[in-house]
Amino acid sequence: MERAPLRPVPGRPTGPVPDAAAVTLVAAALPALAERDRTALALVAVAGSARPAVATRLGLAEEELANSLARARKELRRTLAALPGSGWCERSERLISDRIDGALAERDEARLDVHLRNCPRCVEHERRLVQATDALVAGVAPSAAPPPALAPAGVPPSPAAPPARVPAGAAGAKPELAAIEPAPSEVSPPPVSEATPARRTSRERASAIGWNALLVFAIVLALASLALALAGALGAQF
Repeated sequence: MERAPLRPVPGRPTGPVPDAAAVTLVAAALPALAERDRTALALVAVAGSARPAVATRLGLAEEELANSLARARKELRRTLAALPGSGWCERSERLISDRIDGALAERDEARLDVHLRNCPRCVEHERRLVQATDALVAGVAPSAAPPPALAPAGVPPSPAAPPARVPAGAAGAKPELAAIEPAPSEVSPPPVSEATPARRTSRERASAIGWNALLVFAIVLALASLALALAGALGAQF
């Protein structure tokens, strides 16, 4: 059985593409396309979402989603080339769209192969569609690694943590100055000898005793002199 020639396969983004970025990309490439059709194309062909999930998300039956994708891909191919076609070519474009998404039934696969063997126009449609899809996917900006966080302007960087205190006596550690040389305000005065005040008190006591003895002796001497004077006076009278 004669087979159709090998067909080109459209490329896919090398990494994940956010849905919003995919929709923005398709809207920029196909601004005249209906919003539902370009959203369907963005989610399936660029973001890589499965068709059943996209149909549920857009509130469409899978048949309606298939027709929406076929219309969107037709407009995408027209960005490169406008091709004439018949009613069966319109049906073929729908089958080509289904096959790109891996949703083509086996019976339709055989019918599409027969048509492509006899329709250079649809072969050209598929080739141009793949080229346009590759150009669309090439517009996806690669995701860049986030830059390192920087401090806001005018805000000084956080100070580095102080070095850990090394305990005195540790191997290779120098004793801290505070442990060797106390601050001037913390220096204690030299202790006062307790023997000095004791010796000073004894000397003062001895001096006081000597003066008291002299005073008593002088008093006694004065009294004796007074007594002798009185005795002499009395003896003269008698």
